[in-house]
Amino acid sequence: MKKLESLAERWPSLSPLLDEVLALPAGERSAWLDALPAEAEGLRDTLRSLLAANAELETGDFLGTLPKFAPDAAGSDTSPDAKAGDLVGPYRLVSLLGRGGMGDVWLADRADGELKRQVALKLPRVTWGGALAERLRRERNILATLAHRHIARLYDTGVDAGGRPYLALEYVEGQPIDAYCLERGLSMDKRLGLLLQVAAAVAHAHARLVVHRDLKPSNILVTADGEVRLLDFGIAKLLQDDLAAETQLTQMSGRPLTLDYASPEQIRGEPLGTASDVYSLGVVAYELLAEAKPYQLKRQSAAALEEAIASVDVRPASAAATRPSAGQALKGDLDAILNKALKKNPVERYATVDAFAQDIERHLANLPVQARPDALGYRARKFLRRNKLAAAASAAVTVAVVGGAGIALWQASVARDHARSATLQAELAKKEARRAQAVQGFLLDIFRTNSDQQKDPLKARGTTARELLDIGTARLDSSLRDAPEARVEVMETLGEMYYQLQLHEEAAVIETKRVEVLRKLHGADDRRVAEALIKLASTLHATTRRAEILPALEEARRILDAAGDQTSMLRGELLTRLAQRHQNLSYEKMKAFADEAVGILRAHAVANEDRVGAALTLAARARVQLGEGADAEPLYREALVELRKDKALSQVALAQIRTSLAENLVTQQKFDAALREYRETTDGALAALGPSDATSIPPQSHLAALLHAVGERAEARRLHRDVLRRVLEVKGPNDTLFTPMVRMDMGRSLLAEGRLSEALELVAAVNASNRRHYPGSAVLGNGLRTEATILVAMGRYAQARQLFSEGFGLWLKGTGSSVQASRHNRFHLDEARLDLALGDASAAIARLNKVAAPYKADGLPLRAEEIERDVLLAQAHLRLGAVERALGLAKGAAERVAVSSVRSRFPALDAEVQLQFGNALLRAGQPNAARGPIERALAWRTANDDASSPWVADAEVAWGQCLLALGDPVRSRAAAARASTIYAAHMLVGEHFTRPLQELLRTLTKA
Repeated sequence: MKKLESLAERWPSLSPLLDEVLALPAGERSAWLDALPAEAEGLRDTLRSLLAANAELETGDFLGTLPKFAPDAAGSDTSPDAKAGDLVGPYRLVSLLGRGGMGDVWLADRADGELKRQVALKLPRVTWGGALAERLRRERNILATLAHRHIARLYDTGVDAGGRPYLALEYVEGQPIDAYCLERGLSMDKRLGLLLQVAAAVAHAHARLVVHRDLKPSNILVTADGEVRLLDFGIAKLLQDDLAAETQLTQMSGRPLTLDYASPEQIRGEPLGTASDVYSLGVVAYELLAEAKPYQLKRQSAAALEEAIASVDVRPASAAATRPSAGQALKGDLDAILNKALKKNPVERYATVDAFAQDIERHLANLPVQARPDALGYRARKFLRRNKLAAAASAAVTVAVVGGAGIALWQASVARDHARSATLQAELAKKEARRAQAVQGFLLDIFRTNSDQQKDPLKARGTTARELLDIGTARLDSSLRDAPEARVEVMETLGEMYYQLQLHEEAAVIETKRVEVLRKLHGADDRRVAEALIKLASTLHATTRRAEILPALEEARRILDAAGDQTSMLRGELLTRLAQRHQNLSYEKMKAFADEAVGILRAHAVANEDRVGAALTLAARARVQLGEGADAEPLYREALVELRKDKALSQVALAQIRTSLAENLVTQQKFDAALREYRETTDGALAALGPSDATSIPPQSHLAALLHAVGERAEARRLHRDVLRRVLEVKGPNDTLFTPMVRMDMGRSLLAEGRLSEALELVAAVNASNRRHYPGSAVLGNGLRTEATILVAMGRYAQARQLFSEGFGLWLKGTGSSVQASRHNRFHLDEARLDLALGDASAAIARLNKVAAPYKADGLPLRAEEIERDVLLAQAHLRLGAVERALGLAKGAAERVAVSSVRSRFPALDAEVQLQFGNALLRAGQPNAARGPIERALAWRTANDDASSPWVADAEVAWGQCLLALGDPVRSRAAAARASTIYAAHMLVGEHFTRPLQELLRTLTKA
């Protein structure tokens, strides 16, 4: 025991040395031991003993470090060697996958017959006490909160009959990320792509208040198809106030870390936050890109490495690179990015892993990175490397700028002519001439600056529109200071051009400055300030600054009210923007503002068709949300007529109106017309604007969702994948408008086919974004309802209840008091499923009765929601033992579906109807009659849902129950086994799914 305690006391010093020697080939370890510096001599014998105990040890350690032995730790120093075929808890060992300093990792099968799944089973070589048990429990609890495609899932933890703890993880067949890159000779961009996958996983963990604390290549595996899996959250810590709180485990076990990848604050033993993972990921990135370590040590020792991490500046990766081509590629952006990630002071690093990843993405897109100074010359060089805008864009801006210069010259000429008429006119003309000449000089100076920077006429002529705009914007702060009116004109031109290129953030910056200049020039109550505020509000809609929209519009309204302006086009534009802003706040106000705007703008519609169309579209959309779909369609069609009167037809506005029309057709159950409208809109926008424009994204995303809903799942999946890829390329992951919409559409489709973890990841990300940018909105309320529905399926009932309550409150607030009751039915239907999951059938019935009436009065064909309601009522009555009542409801639903369009349009709902009808027949003692409906439901779900869908397992259980009732226990057991395998694929699945399976298994045991 004294020997163990002595080892434990020295472990914090011993562990990094052991890691270092284990990384060496076996033949070099003895010489390394002999060369240990004087301060480590006392550890040499212990290290030699540990190496002799197992000459085959490799570099990967077990859960990072050895926890400190508990004073009452029982058992021998080492447990008997495991071998293939041994049982460890419910797992049978198959083959040794790897051996690390403190334990082994085995490929294992579940041996108790309940689940069929291979796992990576981690086994320590000693029988440890409470510290490891706490560690295992914590890793399990932490990983249970993480559901991400790039994080390996934890399935199980426990202690076997011999007292050995084990950890069952998702088996990942892959290589450490550094070995994967070296073996394949991956390019710099592909290595950066892998790092972005790692960053996404780490950011997911950080968003759930988890810091990894041991990021290193051996914990980052890459599969054969290039998918990253992040391993070993065993030493992760739950975050409180962005810092990892100390626990009893930390106090008992010392500081768990791998020295090569430890942050300076880890070395110093300070509290850790997400910045520590940023640093460790920076080290991984450095090694991956430079194929060298960031610190060049004179002596190879743990003490020297600790000193370097704490105090020595990292050498540029380009200087450390082992290959000249890599060194050249690292110069500039990547050197700066890595340097920022590896700052000694956590405050100077990237604030988040997302920020780190965004700079990598900006580098890949040839955009200026945040890690480098925003110098004009640097930005100009970045512009040259970008090739995302067609050459036509450059030509277009050239024409616009040169045309602007021509107009300026003409205006100057006119001003000079007028100056001859009178003294007053002369002064005005001189002023106008000076303004026009200043504009002309500024615009021409953009070209001179471009030519001076390029030094090459061919390159100068190839400059893109975006690059010229950026050059002009960079010169605004230093030019035209003595010509404020000219400056305002130039700012308006630049802002409009940025907006047309869908560079909304840049446009908003220009428009904000323009408002400030106009206030100083004309006073805060000038009409021109109001006009600029309305323009700013329009620009802000597609940015992260939405909270500024309403204050800007209210200030503009105050200015127009004070001027007595109630009927101008500017007033109509203001009302249109107010309607647009309220579409996520109050549908009643949205409708009122839009209707008033339509009335005003129709009177000014001679050359203003696009504005009338925008107001009509908002008026129609408000009616759709208020349950007045039939009244909305004529408004959409009128908006299209008005829009097409304009010779310069806006393809963006056209696509927006047609997308909204298609949404309205869906609410009216005109599905064929809606599909046709979505397809034509998508194709038209792609043909007119190209795939790099975001305009085609909404109709394509909604088309994918509708196709999925009506059973065309193969095409739907392809479109979902394509539009998600495109929106991330075009708008990026942090976009607040297009990306959340695409993620929500895809998340709902994934939920429908039972891919719960993937659905939750997408939907939760959307809701997190909407909480920041649309707080208190109906759109957030609807998103929370979807997230709650997923959580019900996963068995997280309490969290689901809270989200349902919050979401319903937001929905009611956003819709207003006059909204039709039928618009609420989705909340009642989905929350009734939670009542049933919790076994409260009476609460479910009371909730479902709230949505019974509206369907009788809306004049539409049979609604899918009406069928859902009756099926859920059947389930509830079945729970209460009212079998005849349940059978009547289920049979009635099945009969109505059979003679309606629901069967062909909503096959997933038809499968649900068949399944619950079969369940009711089973309970009524009619297994022969139940066989057909249940078999049809199972066949459809097996063919169309994901292989691991709990909906498939649910049908398998019903099929097993039916077979057992028909006297076929053998096939019943097979169905139960298939259901067990499916449920085992989910880290979390609700007890309302697994409970019927357990009942079936118990009955089969007795049979």
